[in-house]
Amino acid sequence: MTARAAALFALALGALAAQLITVEHANHPFPPGARPIAPAQIEALLTRACYDCHSDQTRWPWYSRIAPVSWLIARDVALGRKQLNFSDWGSYYPQTRMRKLQWMGRVLRERSMPPWSYRLLHPRARLTGDQRAALLGWIESGLSATASPAD
Repeated sequence: MTARAAALFALALGALAAQLITVEHANHPFPPGARPIAPAQIEALLTRACYDCHSDQTRWPWYSRIAPVSWLIARDVALGRKQLNFSDWGSYYPQTRMRKLQWMGRVLRERSMPPWSYRLLHPRARLTGDQRAALLGWIESGLSATASPAD
C-alpha cells in the first residue's frame, strides 16, 4: 500500500470513527400555558430566523447528524440558547428581558444576526429591511414596556 493510499484509508477510518461520537439533539416542549411572546407577524419572523438557535424548538437538519458538522451545530445551538432562549422568555425577570431585548436590537442593527453561515444554508432566515424594521419596532416597544414603572 502506498503512503497516499494509507493516508486516505486512515482519513476514511477517522471520519467513520467520528460518527460514533454523537451529540444530543435536545428539544423540550414549551411549558404548559406558554403564550407567544410577540404578535403573530413578529412571532413568525422569530420562529423562522431565530428559534433554531435561540429556543428549545430547534429544527435539526439532516447534516446535523454527521460529524464533525454535528459537533459545530450542537455547540452553536447551546451557545445560542445560553445567550437567549425564547422558550424561557416567560421566566426571565423584567431586567433580564430588557438586557435580552437590548442585545437583540444591537445585533439586528449590526446585521450580525442571523449569522451569515446560518443564512447561507437557511435562506428563509434572511431578513428584509421591512422585517428588520418590524423586529426593531417590537424590540423598542418591549423596552418601553419593560422600563415603565407598571412592571
